Amino acid sequence: MSNRVSQFIIICEDKLQEVVACRFLKKGWNINQRLIRTEICTAGSGEKHVRDKYANELIALRARSGKTALVVVIDADKGSVKDHNNELNAAAIKNNIKPRSDTEPVVHIIPKRHIETWLAWLNSVEMDENTSYKPKYEYKNCESETHVFIDRLADNCKQNKELENPPDSLKKACKEFNSRLRQLLS
Repeated sequence: MSNRVSQFIIICEDKLQEVVACRFLKKGWNINQRLIRTEICTAGSGEKHVRDKYANELIALRARSGKTALVVVIDADKGSVKDHNNELNAAAIKNNIKPRSDTEPVVHIIPKRHIETWLAWLNSVEMDENTSYKPKYEYKNCESETHVFIDRLADNCKQNKELENPPDSLKKACKEFNSRLRQLLS
């Protein structure tokens, strides 16, 4: 019996995060779009949306008999990756749900400041994680223009190539992906 994941649930703040996460899975790991379900914020605070959906999706993941992976994308903004990991754990506890274990296929993708920071880096911009790159790399209504960047990232990840001087939050996301999902995608 295969250990391969048969369904992906992506909880994210906005359309750009959704496009980046879906493209990464489709391009790097040949995941069919039909296997991906997204929970994207349509109104209000994207960060609150992710925290609110998190506990219910953990429950669903644990109840499902097939191999499901939960991918959670939330910007760190001015906080830290660690702070946002703690907030997600607190959201689970608040809903009387045990936080994710080290062996569960639950990946927290937390770009510092925004996903646009990673897009700037992938576009070879000298950047730092305390500066907002949102205005130039927002790609509002033209998200598909990010494909060239995400494809490169996905190819490097698939080949297990180490990234050269990535932002710290991207390095943490890669480590998280490798420890929680890589073996389930083969």
